[in-house]
This record gives sequence, structure tokens and C-alpha cells, in this order.
Amino acid sequence: MLYFQNAQGVSLTIPMPGHPVSASAVEQVKQDVQQLEELFDQHDVVFLLLDTREGRWLPTVLGASKRKLIMNAALGFDTYMIVRHGMKCSSADAAAIDTGLKGSLGEAIPGSQLGCYFCNDVVAPGDSTKDRTLDQQCTVSRPGMSMMVSALIVELMVSVLQHPDGAYATADTSARDAHLTAEVTSVLGLVPHQIRGFLSRFYHLMPSSFAFDKCTACSPMVLSEYEAKGFDFLLKVFNEPNSYLEDLTGLTQLHQQSHELDVWELSDDDSLSP
Repeated sequence: MLYFQNAQGVSLTIPMPGHPVSASAVEQVKQDVQQLEELFDQHDVVFLLLDTREGRWLPTVLGASKRKLIMNAALGFDTYMIVRHGMKCSSADAAAIDTGLKGSLGEAIPGSQLGCYFCNDVVAPGDSTKDRTLDQQCTVSRPGMSMMVSALIVELMVSVLQHPDGAYATADTSARDAHLTAEVTSVLGLVPHQIRGFLSRFYHLMPSSFAFDKCTACSPMVLSEYEAKGFDFLLKVFNEPNSYLEDLTGLTQLHQQSHELDVWELSDDDSLSP
């Protein structure tokens, strides 16, 4: 049997938050962004297999905005994480998809409410390569791990696509037998949100988490700014991610509130008087 592969190689630089764009490079970066946007428009599933955390930010924003299935893999030395990003949808679609699941959110999370790679962060992505050794940059991994993760992420994609809800497939929160209902499995079995592997113990965890309303990549504020301002918004993020993204999403205010809520431990002999 003959198999024909329809593939095309693309040489592309992905702009990243925390990696400033000089005035002379703006036009080239704008072309790179436009090419990446076109690639997203032409494909249904996008795999993020990038070297840095911040390198995943722009593809995550594009995937959320363009309603594409994003499959993300990140490797450490002997640990790895695979995550399928939640699929954004309109309120009407979300209501239809999530029908019947509201009473079981402790056991399952609807696909439209799943978080992305950045949803567990409370800081904006920045330059993760600065002043770090190669092993601290997660560029050194055990020799068989990349093949293992590549196989797992493809199998997860296939399981998602075989689910009746596709990219909106509900994710189980524990993988306990009691939770394995028709809503959280496809004909191929589970469709987890994340797979976290620990090669030193040959062990897997499959956690699930909700989308964060202050996420620096997939929150409504970020998506609306990108869709309204386009490249101007992206350029500002590339040049000043911490101040701009954290102010935009409300993380700055969240940090301030956490400082204000610091609890002082006082003994019976302590006094608050000056």
C-alpha cells in the first residue's frame, strides 16, 4: 500500500514576548506574524513543539482566536507535559455543548472551559533564556523522551477527533472508573486535558484545569485586544510583556491584592500601637 504525504516545509521565526523588536526589524516581524496567521487559517490542528515557554504565546493566542485545536508538548530533562488547549466558542454554542454537565463539574470539565498552557501562570511570559544554562532552558532531555511524547500527543489528538464533540470533548478530572462516562470518553478511550509524565518513575498523571479568566494568552481581554488591534497589540506585547499583559489581564491588580492580604502573626504580647 502506498501512502502519499502532502507536506510543506516553512522557514519561520516566531516573535516572542520579552524579546524586543527593534525599529529596523518591525517589517520582517510583521511578515512573520502574517505568515503564521495564514498557516493557522490553512490547518485544523496545530502542534506546539517549541524550545521556550514564550515561543508558545503567539501560537496560543492565534489558536484561541481562530478556534483551532492546539496540541502542546513541553519537555524537561526527565519530565514532560502534553496538553490540549480548550476550544473557545460562542455563548450559544457553549450552552449547547455543556448541557447536562453542569452538575458534574467536579468530575469533568467541558472542552470549551479547559485551560491553555498559560492558564496556570500568574505572571506574563518573558525571556526564559536569559542568564540560564542549557539544562535550565529545558534543552537537554533523556534520549527516548521526544519519541515517547510525540507518540502520545498524536494518540491524544486522534482520541479527541474521534469524540462526538471533537475539540470540545469533555475532560475527566481524575480518570477514576466511576467518572468514565460517555461524555468523557471516545471510541478509543479517555480524552484527557493533560498528560504529565515522570520518566524517572515511569509514571503518568492526567490532571484537568479550568481556563483562567486572567490568562495572558487565552483570556477574553487578550483575544479582544488582538482581534481589534492586530499587529500593533502584538508588537507592544513583544516589547513590554510584563507591564502591558499583566495590566491588561488584571494580574497586576491580583498581585497587589495578594500583598494586601498578607497576614501578620501576633503573639499575646505584641501590640499594633506605634
